[in-house]
Amino acid sequence: MHPKQSDWDQFYAHLKQKTGLNLHDYKQQQMQRRILSMLEAREATDLTTFWKSLTADPKGIEWFLDKMAINTSELYRNPEKWVEMRSTILPSLLQGKKSLKCWSAGCSIGAEAYTLASILDAYFPGTHTILCSDIDKAALAQARSGRYGQFEMKCVPDDIRKKYFSEQDGQFEAKPSLKKYLKFEECNLLNDRFQTGFDLIMCRNVVIYFTEEAKNVLYERFNESLNPGGVLFVGCTERIGNARALGLESSLPFFYQKQNSGDQKWRNAS
Repeated sequence: MHPKQSDWDQFYAHLKQKTGLNLHDYKQQQMQRRILSMLEAREATDLTTFWKSLTADPKGIEWFLDKMAINTSELYRNPEKWVEMRSTILPSLLQGKKSLKCWSAGCSIGAEAYTLASILDAYFPGTHTILCSDIDKAALAQARSGRYGQFEMKCVPDDIRKKYFSEQDGQFEAKPSLKKYLKFEECNLLNDRFQTGFDLIMCRNVVIYFTEEAKNVLYERFNESLNPGGVLFVGCTERIGNARALGLESSLPFFYQKQNSGDQKWRNAS
């Protein structure tokens, strides 16, 4: 099936009016393949029929947004980056302050937020806050529950797992000592207003689905939301080629710091 561009435009317009999500900001080939796969799953014959089936189902739009999101994640993903977070990034950010304001943007099921919470509680206890936001209600519901299977937990160090998670029948749930740091809210990164004053923003494996223009706008907005010297942590396939032009300094790979006049010991470490 090969819908005409006018059919896609109409579908996009309906979705934007209904949800605020602008699919023009996404890489078109990837996104359209996923939509057509969903269309076939619902046995729709064209985009118009597909839209009618989504809106006729009380949970249709929620189902669509859940399928659009890529919610495969795990705690301590890319373990070497979390070693750098613990040994270098967090000590630098905590110079002169006792607590950090953090944001896991596009948090999906919350794996990275709980990873950060475990490191902060174990090595840098304080009154830290971690905002967890996503457009996907189902993913946020799992993040709130703090429940994970063995796959999501496979990279978690044994001591961290035993200290911060309760295990039952092969499932793990974050203890209150971790959940206390996290707050949750729905957020469309391409449309909604951002909070400010963050020391650390994590947005990993999210922007790979966005157009270059949408990425640049998002990175600029992240920069505006960071405190001077604050850090943006991105995924290991998401190196920011024009970081300086966006107001961010190159540092350790995949960590980017908001430019300021203060000396940062880990700057340009890459």
